[in-house]
Amino acid sequence: MISQNNNLIDDGFIFVDNVFSQKEILDSKNAFWDVINCKYDTGVNPENRFWNLREDPKKIIKIDKPHLSSKVLYNLITQKTFGQTLAKNTNSRKIQVWHSQGVWKPTGGGTKGNAGWHRDIQYWPFWEASGVFTAWIALTDVFSNSGPVRYILGSNHWNEIKGVDFFNNDIISQDKTIQKEHKDYKVVSAEISSGSIAIHGSKTYHSSIKNTSGTPRVGMVVHFATDQAKRINLVDEHSNYLDMLSDQSICPVIYDS
Repeated sequence: MISQNNNLIDDGFIFVDNVFSQKEILDSKNAFWDVINCKYDTGVNPENRFWNLREDPKKIIKIDKPHLSSKVLYNLITQKTFGQTLAKNTNSRKIQVWHSQGVWKPTGGGTKGNAGWHRDIQYWPFWEASGVFTAWIALTDVFSNSGPVRYILGSNHWNEIKGVDFFNNDIISQDKTIQKEHKDYKVVSAEISSGSIAIHGSKTYHSSIKNTSGTPRVGMVVHFATDQAKRINLVDEHSNYLDMLSDQSICPVIYDS
């Protein structure tokens, strides 16, 4: 299911098979469903909810830092072999999780399930682009019709493209915006099995389209910093956001050589 031909440096992303066991994945999927339904076994609320109970069930359900609210999800993202895998593939000596997201994409939602083209660094004003990455953990099998994460090959070497955004689900118009600057670009979908992961750099453009598979596409997103990461000092409302790095209960170090 996974092509081993891509790499982070040249292409901006890589897929790694069978990082987690199927029991860990099923337990984590069920734990995320509990968080969606406001069942927090730690007694701590997630950082943000972009979907709430009784809202449109066909929209993408996205919750920030669900690992704060679930012991199972915290254990998932702090697993030793996960940290080792991230360190190996980013050639790093240290891996620290600084953010997480749970994403549940229902089937049959049409364009409500779209996530527009974007690169992560455009939302992270407190980090320099090098040394920060994202790992996407598949909590379900992901097929071509599941609305998988899609990467633009080599886009980690591009300059910023204005007018594209995660929250804009009009993928067709964003495709046209990209084509004005890059006529011929290749899109690779993360069609990966449950328990596998996709890793991409902060400058890699990615998106996802509607899920027509008949089952939800569920994933755990882990944003992590390596020993090469450099913080940008800000004076705006984001200036203190990364102060939480000193708190291992929020931002655990999962690998340190």
